[in-house]
Amino acid sequence: MSKYIKVCEGRRHKPYLKFKAFLVEKGIPQVEVAKIVGKSKTALNQNLNGTGGDLSLPDVRKICHALKISADEFFIDQNVS
Repeated sequence: MSKYIKVCEGRRHKPYLKFKAFLVEKGIPQVEVAKIVGKSKTALNQNLNGTGGDLSLPDVRKICHALKISADEFFIDQNVS
């Protein structure tokens, strides 16, 4: 089995690695983002890791507004044609 398949097992969508790195860089705990969208830290973590459902558009809007970031930079897959 290839490494790629092993990494993707159990995932529903691609993880938001760039956004997770941004949170670490800025020292923003996931629990704070979870509060913004009204979810538990566990549910948000599953969303960000790709193992739970994807973030909803209203969730992305709330996050972007609260953190003053661009959805295009962190949540839009630029490789989708």
